Amino acid sequence: MGDYDDDERPSWRDIDKKRDRSSHVRQERSEKSEAPKDRWQAGRQKQALDRLFLGDKGTVEHDKLYNKIHKAYGTDRFLTTVQAYIEKYGLPDDASTLLLLMDAKEVEIKLRTIEKVREIHDTLTPREKEDVRRKISIVAMTERTADVKERAREVAEELKAKG
Repeated sequence: MGDYDDDERPSWRDIDKKRDRSSHVRQERSEKSEAPKDRWQAGRQKQALDRLFLGDKGTVEHDKLYNKIHKAYGTDRFLTTVQAYIEKYGLPDDASTLLLLMDAKEVEIKLRTIEKVREIHDTLTPREKEDVRRKISIVAMTERTADVKERAREVAEELKAKG
């Protein structure tokens, strides 16, 4: 019985912690189980704040019209959907939608889209940059309108120089 000194013997609390039976360990577990819930809520709050700072582009109406552009691509409704979106919200900010807009049949939309792509090129991912360069070079080769063809060629050379 006298083999242990009081300083060497583990306390009952330490023994319980090792066995995962301590009430303190259970509290830690319950706190961990609530963490994803808090993380989810924090994500929802961040998403709501991001939408707030987007202004008109953060509304449900914007999302519906934006999705209509993608759904109408390749149909007769595409041009009217694009025109309605641009009239209300201006040009979209993402590369994938801008690439779709380059196929619109209206010269003014094509020219504005090429300029927008040139402006946002530095903020794009490497994959998006490559997609943009390819699409603009295709427009430069296949476009029937001289103004669009020339502007696409100029922007394609500029983007190629940027790398």
